[in-house]
Amino acid sequence: MKKILAFSGSNSPDSINEKLIHSVINRYPNYDIRFIDLKKFEAPMYSPLIQAKGIPKSIQDLYSIFQESEGFVIASPEHNGLPSAFLKNTLDWLSVITQRFFEEKPVLLLSTSPGATGARTHLLQLAKLIPLWGGLLKATYSLGDFDRTFNIDKGVIKDSLELQHLDKAFLAFVDSKVAPKKTNVEVVQAYFNAFQQGDLEAVLNVFHPDCYIVSVKEEERPAEQLHGIYRTKKEAQQFLNNIVTLFETKEFIVENVMEAADNLVVAKGSFSHLVRSSGKLFNSNWVQLCVIEDEMIKEYRFYEDSAALIEASTTEYV
Repeated sequence: MKKILAFSGSNSPDSINEKLIHSVINRYPNYDIRFIDLKKFEAPMYSPLIQAKGIPKSIQDLYSIFQESEGFVIASPEHNGLPSAFLKNTLDWLSVITQRFFEEKPVLLLSTSPGATGARTHLLQLAKLIPLWGGLLKATYSLGDFDRTFNIDKGVIKDSLELQHLDKAFLAFVDSKVAPKKTNVEVVQAYFNAFQQGDLEAVLNVFHPDCYIVSVKEEERPAEQLHGIYRTKKEAQQFLNNIVTLFETKEFIVENVMEAADNLVVAKGSFSHLVRSSGKLFNSNWVQLCVIEDEMIKEYRFYEDSAALIEASTTEYV
């Protein structure tokens, strides 16, 4: 990939996100990465009234640079759990020219902060917006504990494990064969799609190798019992087998899938299962909580009306 554009979403003269951007540029000298300072493209706070007078020349100039670029590396600071107002205002103005101003080009999202999460929380929001702006989100990377993990004098990340994570993200960004990174909601939606189609192999592939599954109650269980704890992908297979052995699914409705903080996705809906042993219908609302890691479900918690299951499982003799 040529003509990669890199910038920070901070207007601070001593931005740690800008320092992170420069360290990325220096780490990959074989790539044509151009840094631009967004502070030099300042525009008034967006409003329709100002827009009616015309798009600022600084934004028109910036858009021309975007058009010439083949990919984007963006380091976004987090302000109160959100992207900075400075960055959002710049993007708001670009979207006036065209909503999809990234023009179907790859995007790498970065962030850093003095805190342990490296401002990862707000990247989840940006990750959902990048496709709306026409970007192909290839990867994200957050550097936590900036004061400890970054050498300001040398302008480099000094933690070797962090450098491995960065290299993985950057290679995913520049590799045209790598599919765009799925959002956390898309990961869970893929699970539901596979389940509704009865493709249990695809369902299993959504689970992380070290997944932790809680079906209704968080306690140990006999192998054939549905409700309880399952560990690792091997036991996830047992979880799916137990469902198929016990039920014939007549209807499975997903009403809502939404993302919360810290890679958590919450979903809810209803289902109707035929209990094979009794021939009765088990109808219930359900809630599902999933923690996503590496585009897979790492932690899975599913809750249903267990009293309704007991009633539907009771065999009546006449």
